[in-house]
Amino acid sequence: MRAPIVLLHGWACPASYWNPVAGLLRDAGRQVLNLDLPGYGAPLEPDFEWTVENVAALFALELSGRSPVHWVGHSLGGSIAATIAARYPRTTASLTLVGMVPVAPSAAAEEKLRRLFGGPEAPDGEAADEMLAAWFRGGEEPRGEDRGRFLAPFTLPPAVVRQSMEAGITGAATDVPALVTAPTLVVTGTRDGIRTPDAVKEFLRAHPDWSHELVTDAGHMVHWERPEACAGAILRHIGLAEGQVPPGPEAGRG
Repeated sequence: MRAPIVLLHGWACPASYWNPVAGLLRDAGRQVLNLDLPGYGAPLEPDFEWTVENVAALFALELSGRSPVHWVGHSLGGSIAATIAARYPRTTASLTLVGMVPVAPSAAAEEKLRRLFGGPEAPDGEAADEMLAAWFRGGEEPRGEDRGRFLAPFTLPPAVVRQSMEAGITGAATDVPALVTAPTLVVTGTRDGIRTPDAVKEFLRAHPDWSHELVTDAGHMVHWERPEACAGAILRHIGLAEGQVPPGPEAGRG
């Protein structure tokens, strides 16, 4: 049986935003697990400390009875997926990072996050709207039911939003990229400003074994805006990791 694909969502994001990509992956015959980060699908355990390392250890333990899986993480989920691949390599058949490389977000992105969501109170609607505008940056933002889907995580308990935000800003530890031995793919959109294009290029120059798919006409939510391109890139990557190139949607390369 082929290894399943495990999807990890980003900060203040619904796991269901993976649904378009997950559907395409399942249509290609893959088993897909779409996991909620701690506090996003069920209340946090009272003594749980929300860090990238702790969440990575939690998921690695939960899936320890399985054969290696293909980890796919977006943004904060990418930091967690990379940490799992580095610290628990036996769990990992391949790694795909969507909308990120494991470096700190841009100074502008960090300032915005702390300004809007760094306090103890729940964020207001304007803060959430500002964040969506940054994520989609010049593209078409979700409307109607879909917009409600994206706004819902901002109504989680403020401690969950704030603690997971801090984990997202901190990101993966500096030793993580060098410890990743699994085949690794980075998928980014041409409009993404959470990590600057120069930061992405500089990181990838230092990691020439990592593959990169640049998807045109997409921002930070590349998997939502261009699901066919994102799914196609993932399918090709895991096919290569498994020793074959499977059929699947074509990615839009920039």
